[in-house]
Amino acid sequence: MKLFDLFKRVPSISPAEVREYIEHKRPDKYFLLDVRQPAEYERGHLPGALLIPLGDLQGRLESLDQGTTLFVYCRSGNRSLAAASLLIAAGFKKVLNMQGGFEQYNGRIAIGPPEAVMFCFPATLGPSQLVTVAWFLEHGTLKFLERIRDDILSGHELPVLEYLAAERRLHKEKLEQLYVSLTGHLPADFPAGILDLPREEVMVGCIKISDALRWARDKTVGDVTETLMSFSASAFDLYLKLSRAVSSKDAQQVFALLAQEEHDSIKRTARAFEATH
Repeated sequence: MKLFDLFKRVPSISPAEVREYIEHKRPDKYFLLDVRQPAEYERGHLPGALLIPLGDLQGRLESLDQGTTLFVYCRSGNRSLAAASLLIAAGFKKVLNMQGGFEQYNGRIAIGPPEAVMFCFPATLGPSQLVTVAWFLEHGTLKFLERIRDDILSGHELPVLEYLAAERRLHKEKLEQLYVSLTGHLPADFPAGILDLPREEVMVGCIKISDALRWARDKTVGDVTETLMSFSASAFDLYLKLSRAVSSKDAQQVFALLAQEEHDSIKRTARAFEATH
């Protein structure tokens, strides 16, 4: 099975369609969820939108009605895409990500990074295969962070970037240890031969590194930091799904730990993003 077969797109809606809802539908027919930071919300938001920052979303799921159509938005449609994936994984059936976010709703061009997609795997994949997928995505994300540091943000101080890179290295080590505990050994050519993995480098969200780097070349530190926040949210979603999918207690514990670390990373990156705005 190919890696790209394990992912699917998050349902979306255009800002124009959301505007139509706001202008012509009764408020009880939809719900607007803003996943930006409080300072962004205070500067302007869609009428009636509830603010739940991305880093707080997992802890406030019970405050949302699963039976109502949810339109999720952020500044550019990046963080909200990750939020929509989290909501769908939590059982929400009517979730749509507003493409282009608040910027595009207000008529400004908002071009986000290449679209991340949801991890959606069949039950036939065993724990060691799922570990392999996670390691491959962690490895790709680390490569992206290193390239961002060396090629895109050279000369800029961004401590959260180093923190995230160190976390990726640690996660790779933990996943290698988990693979050994599950199978008894780590192949010399790991992860080759375990799944049909692409030759090109791919990161969390199943985004090609080359595409992400191409997008990042003319972006601000704030743009990049916002994107890093959404990547942590995608990784959080990944590990939550993995922790629920495996029967191995060891694997459950490792995936749950990695999910918690990714959740902490969302909050840390959010603080770094606020410092740029």
